[in-house]
Amino acid sequence: MTASSLPVAEAPRASAFPSLQTLAVTGFVLLTLAGFAGAGGGVFAPAWAVAAAATAVTLVWRNPAGYLAFVVSLWFYTPLLRRVLDLHHGFNPTNLALAAPVLASAVAVITLLRFLKELRGVLFAPALLVIAAVTYGFLVGALRNGLVAAFYAYLTWLSPAMVGLHVALHWRRYPDVRQAFLRTLAWGIGPAAAYGVFQFVTMPPWDAFWMVSTDLQSIGRPEPFSVRVFGSMTMPGTFAVVMEVGLLLLLSADVRGRLASLVLGFIGLLLSRIRTAWLGFALGLVLQLVTQPVRRLPRNWLTLTFVAVMALPVITIPRIREGITSRIVSIASGETDSSVRSRVMVARAAYTLVLDYAEGAGLGATGSAVTARRSGGIRNFENGLLEVFFLFGWPGGLLFFLGVAGIVVQGIRLADAQFDPFANAARSGALALLASLLISEIFTGAPGTLFWVLIGFGVSAHAHNLASGATAAYRAQQLRWR
Repeated sequence: MTASSLPVAEAPRASAFPSLQTLAVTGFVLLTLAGFAGAGGGVFAPAWAVAAAATAVTLVWRNPAGYLAFVVSLWFYTPLLRRVLDLHHGFNPTNLALAAPVLASAVAVITLLRFLKELRGVLFAPALLVIAAVTYGFLVGALRNGLVAAFYAYLTWLSPAMVGLHVALHWRRYPDVRQAFLRTLAWGIGPAAAYGVFQFVTMPPWDAFWMVSTDLQSIGRPEPFSVRVFGSMTMPGTFAVVMEVGLLLLLSADVRGRLASLVLGFIGLLLSRIRTAWLGFALGLVLQLVTQPVRRLPRNWLTLTFVAVMALPVITIPRIREGITSRIVSIASGETDSSVRSRVMVARAAYTLVLDYAEGAGLGATGSAVTARRSGGIRNFENGLLEVFFLFGWPGGLLFFLGVAGIVVQGIRLADAQFDPFANAARSGALALLASLLISEIFTGAPGTLFWVLIGFGVSAHAHNLASGATAAYRAQQLRWR
């Protein structure tokens, strides 16, 4: 069964219970504001995580577009709430508030069960290989690392992929889901980036307290103008990836607030001082520009010029310019750069570990799940490619990347790019993230959610355009021009 054999169904009627969704979202927003104010004490974090999951359940069935917007917003702002809670109630290295976006993302399994038969189709079948590989990693991890650590890691790896499948399986509602995602980016990237600028200039007490408590010296000092900006996210790398994807998607979008978000997002990306994200943005931009029709180029170049001109007064401030310039110069330093040498050494050590664990170390051996292990673990692997083989072993790793390759191939349709600028931008963003796999992990957390969502949109766009006749109409037009 293929997308072309599936009729484009009419969008479901508006929910018969709109008040339930409205009540759930409004209540969750009020609860979040209470958390920022310091209410609830030590029980607030777990209660808030449960409330996030419950709100996601009310949205996922009746309002798939609203569910996606809710989940993406959680990934953007939960770390900021966590730091404020730590300031109010004391530092907690395993603050359960961070489980909120993971649990809300896992709710997308409801969509998977709802459209289970469609997974037999060519477009969606590769996702089953990814699910099988992650499940294998969970089984190995449960034996090696303990059930709790393995299960939490299982959720962190599988839930972002579930959100991507949620997007892909709702291809019949592609226009609505696409617009909701773009609105979330337009009204999420701007405030997150603006907070990043505020953080860089003033260093709020909750951010400073968190940096001191975690002894996180690699991102700078908890002082104004002395930190690599991480904004409302957990780390500068995560913040930079979100800015990178937001810029690529909003460049060709037609949504209110995009210009302000583009300017602020560009400044935020530079202040993160993450060279990988800078290069990824450049790669994604080139891919997007060369695969789109020539008639769209003037609009995009005008937008890029506007963003650069508006950002110039900020990035030329001496104390801001110095940090950005030094990182730009270091890109050309190659082997003389200490960061590059360190990454090469880490990759060599990781390769040795991969050889030692041919069957896989199992989920729970890396990442935030190590805090629930009985002993040991690697907090930051720093190489996404080798981490997959370390966790899932050679059989699971090959299965995982075979599934990823299948999904990517299904999502990359150059014909669609000629008449669907959003699909073109989504695929460019996904490939840009995939290109950074050797020096970062892109399958979990906010980066992983964005990666799978972009891949999901690629598949969704192709299925919708094919079934609605848009692809056939474009091909007929091309034949007439010939």
